[in-house]
Amino acid sequence: MSQHPLTSASSVLHVDDDPALLELTAEFLTRAQSDLDVHSVTDVEQALSVLDTEPVGCIVSDYDMPGSTGLEFLNTVRETYPNLPFILYTGKGSEEIASEAINAGVTGYLQKGGAEQHRRLVNRVDHAVREYRAQIESQRYSTVLEALGYPVYVVDADGQFSYVNDAFVDLVGYEQSELVGAEPDLIKTDESVAEINESLRTVVSSSGPDIEHVEVEIRRNDGTVITCKDHIAALPFDDEFRGCAGILRDLSDQRARKRALQRKNERLEELVSVISHDLRTPLSAARGAADLAAETGDAEHFDALTRAHERLESMLDELLTLARTDERTTTTEAVTLPTAARAAWETVNPDRATLVVDTDRTVMADPDRLQRLFQNLFANAVAHGGSRATVTVGAAESDAHGFYVADDGPGIDPEHRDTVFEPGVSMSTDGTGFGLAIVDRIADAHGWDVALTESADGGARFEFVGTESVDADRTTRSAASD
Repeated sequence: MSQHPLTSASSVLHVDDDPALLELTAEFLTRAQSDLDVHSVTDVEQALSVLDTEPVGCIVSDYDMPGSTGLEFLNTVRETYPNLPFILYTGKGSEEIASEAINAGVTGYLQKGGAEQHRRLVNRVDHAVREYRAQIESQRYSTVLEALGYPVYVVDADGQFSYVNDAFVDLVGYEQSELVGAEPDLIKTDESVAEINESLRTVVSSSGPDIEHVEVEIRRNDGTVITCKDHIAALPFDDEFRGCAGILRDLSDQRARKRALQRKNERLEELVSVISHDLRTPLSAARGAADLAAETGDAEHFDALTRAHERLESMLDELLTLARTDERTTTTEAVTLPTAARAAWETVNPDRATLVVDTDRTVMADPDRLQRLFQNLFANAVAHGGSRATVTVGAAESDAHGFYVADDGPGIDPEHRDTVFEPGVSMSTDGTGFGLAIVDRIADAHGWDVALTESADGGARFEFVGTESVDADRTTRSAASD
């Protein structure tokens, strides 16, 4: 069996040898959540086939079925999907079966009954699917942090490490098992612990900043002491403090790496700010929609919940891309601008919009990153200029090898042109705020300068200069290969 990601249109697999009950349960589930796909099968063999081919967000299974029991089915599922929600919904209930089910790790145990039991099942499935989705999104969020490559830690409300990543373990020299459950004074000096606590009090105060930056002394396991910058923020909370998260930066080689450290600090602040601010909005929207959906059962609230999750998923995808495009490009090749532009245009699905390629220039670039640069600029132009927008790729007059991307949309006000490349800044209410930031990072990774001006048609014009020259021989070979 293969793993499948949970899609925005969640699905439930229901296994029961009673077709009438399957039909009734499907009716209850889809009435409560209109976009829910319910796969109803009458035996375990069919269920395993569905798992092998379809994304499933929750399993509902009978206990007593021909050829197998629900708990035997659970054990099979757990071999491949250890975290997939599994609810045992059976008419053969007993304390013995309930105890066995709980010990086997079922997500929920319910006895069959009338309409009230079906409503309980609907609520339990809804909760399980949302929890499973949150777990997947949390894993993706962790992937973003790991992609940054910085030592990351989480301290719980009791003042003990609850999470440290591999980079943190490498920095301090302790095993993960030694760190989790220990207090920060295991690796921080008393003075540093006092400074962190003071900064944390500022962060959680109503008038304080969301993030504090503190220089701390870290005592490694081998006895050496290194100076780090600790970027610390409180975990989101309502009434009770839940703890804090921090990212460490090693400053021991600060003089030799001063310029690089300054650049990465700016990137880190932007990303932590996005994590602290921008992701709260879709998370809050999802929580509010989930609460209303649970209370009212209205389809519009489930639709709002789906939209919030889709926006969060899009933001996480863009944030991960942003983290990965931060490093300078070291391998380039001769790429013709028409080839890269037209390949990117196909991915945007522009409907009736028009692409005009008015140059045959060849630049030295990472082909995938250049295509992503075009893709983001094209998507931005179509989003703001409409389905009939015209986008032009041409040669920059100010640079022998530079190029530009221009559109005929509404353009960008001069007062906003200095901020649109910052992560989290969007001129659209449904934008992620990362598209142009990724464009800027890709240009910077190549050593290019990008300037935003007004196009000849009054829209936006992005001009890229400083591109590496391509000699005639390489240009000819590149054109021939295209």
